[in-house]
Amino acid sequence: MKKRIFVNMIMLTVISLMLVAAALCFVFYNQFSGIVRSELRERADLFRNADTQTAMQDLIIFKPNDMRITLIHPDGLVAFDNAVGTEGLANHLDREEIAEAVETGWGESRRLSATMGMETYYYAVRLADGSLLRVAKTTSSIWGMFSGVLPAVICIIFVILVIGYLLAGNLTRRIVAPINNLDLSTESTPPYDELVPFIRTIEQQRERIAAQFSDLQSRTDTISAIMDNMTEGIILISRQGLILSVNKSAAALFETDTAMDGKNILELIRDLELLEQVRAALSGKRSELSIRRSGKSYRVFFSPVTDSGALILFLDITEKMMAEQMRREFSANVSHELKTPLTSIYGHAEMLYSGIVKESDHHAFFGKIKDEAARLIALIEDIILISKLDENTGGETFEEVSLAVIAAEAAEALSLKASEHRVTVSISGNAVMSAGRSMIYEMFYNLIDNAIKYNKPGGTVKVDVSHLEDTIEVAIADTGIGIPEDAQSRVFERFYRVDKSRSKKTGGTGLGLAIVKHIVLFHKGKLALKSSCDQGTVVTISF
Repeated sequence: MKKRIFVNMIMLTVISLMLVAAALCFVFYNQFSGIVRSELRERADLFRNADTQTAMQDLIIFKPNDMRITLIHPDGLVAFDNAVGTEGLANHLDREEIAEAVETGWGESRRLSATMGMETYYYAVRLADGSLLRVAKTTSSIWGMFSGVLPAVICIIFVILVIGYLLAGNLTRRIVAPINNLDLSTESTPPYDELVPFIRTIEQQRERIAAQFSDLQSRTDTISAIMDNMTEGIILISRQGLILSVNKSAAALFETDTAMDGKNILELIRDLELLEQVRAALSGKRSELSIRRSGKSYRVFFSPVTDSGALILFLDITEKMMAEQMRREFSANVSHELKTPLTSIYGHAEMLYSGIVKESDHHAFFGKIKDEAARLIALIEDIILISKLDENTGGETFEEVSLAVIAAEAAEALSLKASEHRVTVSISGNAVMSAGRSMIYEMFYNLIDNAIKYNKPGGTVKVDVSHLEDTIEVAIADTGIGIPEDAQSRVFERFYRVDKSRSKKTGGTGLGLAIVKHIVLFHKGKLALKSSCDQGTVVTISF
């Protein structure tokens, strides 16, 4: 723009100068030719009333040399010419100015010499005796005049061009500077009225772009927030195998950061099996497979994305696999636990039915059947209770209960067992909370029962209930044999036993601590265990 303005200004200056020069030459030429014609007319009019003889005498005496004077007889022959001799001059009656003077008394004309660039003016008058007097003067033609002043005009144009060049450059900068300094990022006042529609259009476009950018940024932030907060790992790659996006879960899975955009997928994934599925997805084939990484199980889905590349989804199925494993173990354990008492009952009943048992031993056999049936009933009741707790239905309404009172009731019910194991149970503190009474009793009963069964002779079980600012804390501590560290994370699983042989001796269904865990979770509490071999165990519950 700056260059165009500058060039246009220079061209305008040159054209203006040439037009002015031509116009001045034309004006001066007209002015000068008028003066010449007036001068010729005045000189000729001096002889208008004279005759041929008088005019001849005056011309010989004065001898004018500033113009050409020719005296012509009425028949057209030249009688006198102060510029050339009269011999050999042609008849002048055919000349335009002579013919006009013969007819009207005066006449004028001009003739141009294109080769010489000269122009001659003629003026003729008819004298008193019918002769003709013609005066003529030769001057430069308009072209001759223009060519004569052309060097001066060129010099003037050159000087003015230099000045115009400097002024045009300065003026161009002054015109363009406000436009260059115009801040289009904010609302501004146009430096020129002609720019108002342009600035208004730009402002409208800027507002539209800002709104579109804000909407796009909002969508991008939403997508990024969703992807970064997903537990599933997501990797998006282009058709060329370049990483377009990696969320936090996928980055953590491959132990890297999310700044992998633009890098090749080979820099992130080096597993040949995964890479093979990636290539298949880029070629348009869907597939999935299972992998284990960092101690977790993942189901990986490879999906082609139309005109973009491929999407890799890592779904953590660790909990599902563990739940499936626990379900299988639970089914096996339930089958085993149910089979043992049923087998015992069936064996004793068959022996009684066959009559091979002595009459004196019938009572012992009936007692064994009764004990196994009771154990079977207790096992089924525990399974039913866990099922209810799993479904988040405890089967009873909540009420205000005293934890210390319920703990004392459970300890009283286990007092005979405590005496047999020579274990002392003590309860301290108290707190009241809204809970299911029978479930809280079941919780204390199972915890105190375990603390007694796995204690040492002469040991103690301490139940401490404390009410903190916004938390009720229950701690059951014993001085028993403790739990190995590798088993502490599993003792609350169903049917899990640290020592199978010892468990059989101590009895129980193997569901006590699992029931405790479900009761605590049902009451939105937290369960913690701390134990050392031969140092005792502390179970802490926070409500």
